Amino acid sequence: MNTNLMRSKVFSIAIVLMAAMLVSTIAVLAADWKPTKPIEFVAPFAPGGGSDVLARSIASIIEVQNLCPQPLLVVIKAGGSGLVGTTSVVQQKGNPHVLVTFIPGQAQAALVAGKGAPTFRELTPICNLALDEQLIVVKTDSPLKTIRDVIDEAKKRPGELTIAGTGAGQDDQICQSLFERSAGIKLRYVPFKSGGECITALLGGHINMIWANPPEFVPQWEAKMVRPVAVAKATRMTDFPDVPTLKEIGHNVTYFFYRGIMAAQGIPAETAAFYENMFKKLAESSAWKENYLKKYSLSPSWMGSKEFAKVVAQNEEGSKEVLKDLGLLK
Repeated sequence: MNTNLMRSKVFSIAIVLMAAMLVSTIAVLAADWKPTKPIEFVAPFAPGGGSDVLARSIASIIEVQNLCPQPLLVVIKAGGSGLVGTTSVVQQKGNPHVLVTFIPGQAQAALVAGKGAPTFRELTPICNLALDEQLIVVKTDSPLKTIRDVIDEAKKRPGELTIAGTGAGQDDQICQSLFERSAGIKLRYVPFKSGGECITALLGGHINMIWANPPEFVPQWEAKMVRPVAVAKATRMTDFPDVPTLKEIGHNVTYFFYRGIMAAQGIPAETAAFYENMFKKLAESSAWKENYLKKYSLSPSWMGSKEFAKVVAQNEEGSKEVLKDLGLLK
């Protein structure tokens, strides 16, 4: 037999065996530990926002699917652009019964806050579950019918049109900065504690538009109270086929918005493995795909702990330039 061919086959078999061993190791570790009391599941933004919707969806599906012997108790700990909730978990080092939802804004908030602020490096990455999208949304009866209307009006009245978002120096304001720079406009950014507060302000007529993820406005869109006019994505969304991307109208503004889970730092390896294995089963369930991804127009994006940690670090690094331009990072 050809020696090179034999070596190639042996190498391929070895790779397959190594992958199988890794999966097996996680499963074995997961089998060695189980939670012994209810799990505190921190949503670090105000009620009604994307993190709150994510946490409550997860807790409900895990309970119905019987994926965990103990319930996940959602606790809202809003404030500080997500830092209050993040800090509460960082301070529970070694506690195996606490989890927190994690999005790019939490890493960005830590950068803006500076020295002493809790970073993702003081947590244990567990996984990423989905990718969300950033859209500009207006009230249904708004005179701003299209994104071109927004741009034209903003050029006529620089700094007068208001647009709300969650926190300062986070996903929404970063998207706005990229959009303003590309379109040559200036909008007045108004920060709120969550997407839920943003949608309330929009419906109340207090602002002209908002940055929002689908989980934050789909119910109001279905009720014909609001409508999206643009999305910061490379291609149009399947669920909103009539909504143009900013890219297709000449503005190369796209945004990578992960939705993941982290645990306290210093937990045993078998605890981290249990949670990763639990969330993997969640991500593979039809209930998750139907009652969260499809319902709220998110894209599936499973990442295990190691891959998720790399993505969070890369996203954090990529945010620094925009935050510097905004004058929020020295």
